[in-house]
Amino acid sequence: MFPEPEKLWFKESSAKNLRNRDFLSPSTMLNTLYAGGKVPPAVMSRVLSLRGSGVLPVAGGEVMGEGLRLRVDRVASFRAVLAGGTTEYLKPSSQMEGCVVLNCPALHPKPNTPTPDTLSLGQLRTILLANHIGTLFRRKGFEVYFCPTLPEDSDVATFLQALGIDWPTAPANWTNDEREEKIQKALENSPYREKGTERGRRTSGGGGRKAVEEENEGGLRINLKQVFQEEGLLGYDPTLGTCKGKAWI
Repeated sequence: MFPEPEKLWFKESSAKNLRNRDFLSPSTMLNTLYAGGKVPPAVMSRVLSLRGSGVLPVAGGEVMGEGLRLRVDRVASFRAVLAGGTTEYLKPSSQMEGCVVLNCPALHPKPNTPTPDTLSLGQLRTILLANHIGTLFRRKGFEVYFCPTLPEDSDVATFLQALGIDWPTAPANWTNDEREEKIQKALENSPYREKGTERGRRTSGGGGRKAVEEENEGGLRINLKQVFQEEGLLGYDPTLGTCKGKAWI
């Protein structure tokens, strides 16, 4: 029932401290929960007897000056993993719902689709990170989409498959024109689209005329801040303001 459960336990990572503990509930937390920081015997008994699917077996624990420290039964844990128990340990504690789009700039045509020979180490790192982030989101229950889609017979698609990366592909003659046209129309009719005059009012030094010219040239902007506020969405980054319509496609 602790209001901030993420602060109740600390996963130890220090090689020195791992000699005598794997988890620590700091004394500051214990003092908040219990008078004098004294953990009731019934609570200690429940903690030490925790069992269940994906729960690491506890070898022992005690209250010290720094707090309540727990030691995992590492021998039993390793045996369970070697016996094929990794699936249970990798299950997320809770399932979430939602959709995530991961855009990987390193794979966009510039103007041609990259090849294994043209990829730099930094670009390869970006691809690997995108794939890893996608895996983490999926384990949390999210539906993940990757961008861009690669030609299915391209060298880079074959290269990524050899690395164990399942990146989306499509036939070489496939085009995205129809979907882009639908998205473009949706953006043009969006209630969150900014008009040139709206941007001009926020811009000084002749920026208004420049904004109107951009509008006349077919450019459009979506007010992301307004989208998040009116739709009641979470996770808004205050550094975001507007987004050019073409950046969405």
